[in-house]
Amino acid sequence: MRPTYLTINTSLVRENLRKIKDSLPEWSTSTAVIKANGYGHGSVMMGRIAVEEGYESLAVAIPEESVPLRNAGIMVPIYLLGLTRPQSFELVADTNSIPAVCESTDLEALDKVAENHDMIIRVAVAVDTGMHRIGIKPEDAVEFIKRVESYENLEVDGFFSHMSNADAADQSHAHGQAQKFHKMVDEIRAFRPDADYRFSLANSAGLLSVKDSLFTDARPGIIQYGIMPSLDVPNRLGLKPVLSFHSEVVHVQRLEAGEGIGYGSTYVTPEPMTIATIPVGYADGYPRSLSNRGTVLPDTITVQPGDKVVLLGSQGHESISALEIAALASTIPYEIFCGFSERVPRQYI
Repeated sequence: MRPTYLTINTSLVRENLRKIKDSLPEWSTSTAVIKANGYGHGSVMMGRIAVEEGYESLAVAIPEESVPLRNAGIMVPIYLLGLTRPQSFELVADTNSIPAVCESTDLEALDKVAENHDMIIRVAVAVDTGMHRIGIKPEDAVEFIKRVESYENLEVDGFFSHMSNADAADQSHAHGQAQKFHKMVDEIRAFRPDADYRFSLANSAGLLSVKDSLFTDARPGIIQYGIMPSLDVPNRLGLKPVLSFHSEVVHVQRLEAGEGIGYGSTYVTPEPMTIATIPVGYADGYPRSLSNRGTVLPDTITVQPGDKVVLLGSQGHESISALEIAALASTIPYEIFCGFSERVPRQYI
C-alpha cells in the first residue's frame, strides 16, 4: 500500500452524530447527508454508522450515489437532493430512492417508470426559498401537491429547501428563508391537515446557527465530520474533526542557493537548503494552489526518507485544520474534503 492515506476515526463520527441527534427535539427526525462519497469520508461506512446511530434516513445528490448504499444492504429511505433527469428514473426505481421534484421534473415519465415497476414512487418537493437553484415557489406548494396527486403512481413524501447563507455572520437572509418555508408549511397543513409530510430546511449551518430553520427533519452534512461550514458558525456542540491526511518522506536532498523546485520552478531556494519530497499531489486532492504556502507536520527535526508527515490533522501539540487549508487555497472546507480522490486509501479506525 502506498504511504499516502486518509484516516477516519469512526468513534469520533459516532460521537458527533450522537451530539447532533441529542441536540434535536424528540419530534424531529434526522437525515444524514452523505453525498459526494460522504464528503470524502466514504459514503457506505458513514451511511452505516449513521443508521446504527438512529438516523432515520440518508441523503445523496444523484441516484448513482444510492447504488453502493443499497448494494451494502442499507435499506433506510434515501433522498436525492438534486433534480433527476428522465434517463435516470429507472435507477430511482431500482434503488427505491426518493427523488427531488419541481416544475422542471417530467412527472409523467416518472409515473410511467413507477407503473412499469409496479410501485409507488415517493417524491420530495424541492422549494425555492431564496437560493434560486431548484424548486417551486413556496406559494405554489398546494397546487403542486394536486399536480403530483393526479398521477396514480406518485406520492408526496414531503418538502425541502436549501439554505444559501446560513453560514454567514449576517443571518437576515437565512431567517427570511425560514419564514417563507414556515408560511408554506402552514398553508400545506391547512390544505392537508392529516398528511404526515416531512418538512426539511435546516442544514449543518442552520442547525447550529438558525434556530427557526428546524421543522420536522434535520439535515446535517459536513458537521457530522466535525467541520464547521464557516468561521461564522459556532461549534456549540463540541464536534470533533474525524479525518486526517498522512504520508511520508520518500526523498531528501541538499540544494544550493538559486535552485528552482518543481514544475515551473515556482520556488527558488534563497540559500542552501535541505528539501524533502512527499508523494502527494493534486490528483490525490491536495490542491496545487497550496504551492509555496502549504505546510505539513513532520515528526522529527532532521528529516529523512521514511519520516511520517501529516498534511491535515494533528501531530503532538500541533495541528493543521481543513479551514486553514481551505483559506490558503482560497476555497471552502467542503471542496477540500470532496477533492480527496479514490486513489487515496481510507483507513477506518
